[in-house]
Amino acid sequence: MTTLPITYAGVMAAEYAVARQENNVLRFRYRTRGEVVVRAVERFLGSRRVRLLDVGAAAGRSLAYIAQRLGGGRYVGVEYSHELRGSDFDLPDNVKVIAGDAMSLPSSIKPGSRDVVSMLALLEHLDDPQRAVREAARVVATGGIVVATAPNPVWDHWAGRLGLIEAKHHVSRIDSKRLVRLMKNAGLEIIDSGRFMWAPVASLPYLKIPLPPWLGLAVDLVVGRIPLLRRLCVNAFVVGRKVRETEDAP
Repeated sequence: MTTLPITYAGVMAAEYAVARQENNVLRFRYRTRGEVVVRAVERFLGSRRVRLLDVGAAAGRSLAYIAQRLGGGRYVGVEYSHELRGSDFDLPDNVKVIAGDAMSLPSSIKPGSRDVVSMLALLEHLDDPQRAVREAARVVATGGIVVATAPNPVWDHWAGRLGLIEAKHHVSRIDSKRLVRLMKNAGLEIIDSGRFMWAPVASLPYLKIPLPPWLGLAVDLVVGRIPLLRRLCVNAFVVGRKVRETEDAP
C-alpha cells in the first residue's frame, strides 16, 4: 500500500469511510454529489462511456455510484488517505482508487487523458485549492469538463457548531463565487453553476426518511429559480469546460 509523505489537516481518517457506509445522511450526500456529476456528463458530453477521474475519492463510493449510473466507461479515483483507500468496500470491475495528491496528481494520469474530472466536497479540505483545480484542468481533455462542489461556508459553520459535520477538516473557505473564480483562474470556461441540497429536503435523512438523490435535485431545480429559497441550499457546484490547452500547475 502506497503511503504519501505529508500529512494535511484536511485529510479524513478511516472513521469517515465507515460512517459513509452506515450513516444515511452521509450516504445521501455522496450520492447526491455523484448525481450532480452524472447530470453534467449527460448534459454536456452526451455520452455515458467516459474516462472519469474523481479527485479526493475516499473509498470510492461516489465514484462507484457515478459508474453505476453512467454504465460503461473507465473510472479512476485518487485519494491521499491510505486509511480511506484501505477501507472495506468492494469496487466494481471498471472502478479503482489509487494513491495520489490532489495538488500534484500521479504521473500515471497523463495530461489531457480524462473526459471528466470531478472534485466533490474536496476543495475546502485543501490549503491550496487553486493548485488542485489547475491540476484537474491539466489532465482533462480539451472539450472535457471539470465538476466541482463545495459546501456553503455559512451552513458549513453552523453544521460544524451543531456537530452535524466534522468542520475541523475544512481548511479553506469556498463559497459559490470563489468556486467559479478557481475554475476561471485555471483557464476553464464556466458552462454551468448553481446550488443544491436545499436544507428542508436535505434534513430529511437526519429524520431517517429515505430520499433518492434525483428527487432532491429535482426540488433544487425548482427552488433554484427563487432567490430567497435558493439561499437555503447548503452546497454549490460549478461545471467548467476546457476549451484550450492549459499550462501545468506551478
